[in-house]
Amino acid sequence: MQLHGLFTFQLSRDTMIDREQVYQHPDQVIDIKDWEVHRDYEVFPVGAREKSLRVCPDNPPFDFCLPGHRYLFKESIKSAKHQDQPRYPDQYWAELIAFRIGKMMGLRLPPVFVAIDSTRNEPGTLNEWFMGYSNKGDERFLSGGDYMQRRIPSYDREKGKQHNLTTIIELSRVLQRARWLNQDWLHYWGLCLCFDALIGNTDRHQENWGLIWEESELKARVRFTPYFDNGTSLGHELLPEKMQRMIHDHNELNAYLRRGRHQMRWTANDQQRLPLIGGITRYCNQYPEIRPILIEHLGRLCEDNLKTMLFDLTRFDLPHPLTQQRAEFIAFLTLTRKRLLLQALEN
Repeated sequence: MQLHGLFTFQLSRDTMIDREQVYQHPDQVIDIKDWEVHRDYEVFPVGAREKSLRVCPDNPPFDFCLPGHRYLFKESIKSAKHQDQPRYPDQYWAELIAFRIGKMMGLRLPPVFVAIDSTRNEPGTLNEWFMGYSNKGDERFLSGGDYMQRRIPSYDREKGKQHNLTTIIELSRVLQRARWLNQDWLHYWGLCLCFDALIGNTDRHQENWGLIWEESELKARVRFTPYFDNGTSLGHELLPEKMQRMIHDHNELNAYLRRGRHQMRWTANDQQRLPLIGGITRYCNQYPEIRPILIEHLGRLCEDNLKTMLFDLTRFDLPHPLTQQRAEFIAFLTLTRKRLLLQALEN
């Protein structure tokens, strides 16, 4: 089941940008037991992880929660054999860490917080919906899958094998020529590929990006969504013994890094998906003017700040906590990918 242009909310872009500055401290775990389900979405119908669309109460638990706003509560992926048990119990941390890394890079991402449903002792993340902030204009969200189907008549939305960057670029150019697009698509997709390669996100499928249309009396305007749904990343699937081996065995680490691929191809007919770092190289060869911009944003990710942030997250008291071992591995993996990305971009 897909959502096709379902959400029509009121939004202020400036408010979204302001919200990126919010910060959750270890003593501020959100309990959503009394948060109402938004309309009929007790189970949100997009994606592999369990999600429910919740509404923040009028008296929010912390000042960084917006009363009356919508949030996706996302749990870790459940085991195929035991649906009551998570396959990767601490996966939810990847969503929060990816958000904080994106902030360090100066990217636009919807705020993410850790939370718990105490009625089930189920931890997860609260992902702030990137629309519905104010009454400054009617806006409508359409997912990337809607556009892929329109531009590729045979597009299989269930499998998404034809999801490709060439069609996305063609769409972006159409919007630019019509003077509807109010942002630089070249920067947007370059930074998206760079961010996904840095965190190892292999899940940027057609439902994990989209366009926000703003209707006015003068002219329709459109922009791409902020980068959302980034939790299939940061080695979340690796067990502790595997992490330990990869830190000390360069061959095993390099093999793991080579397997990483974007959830899109360069063209619809390509046999293979784009490699995470190879995709950046190909994009920069096509559009060399983006190269210094990606290098500058990668440079904002400071090793000390990254490690301090990760240590802070180990202090949260939640089921399946972020362990010191996993925090150290995420720092190691991310800094390794940063180094490889800079080498690819600077050569």
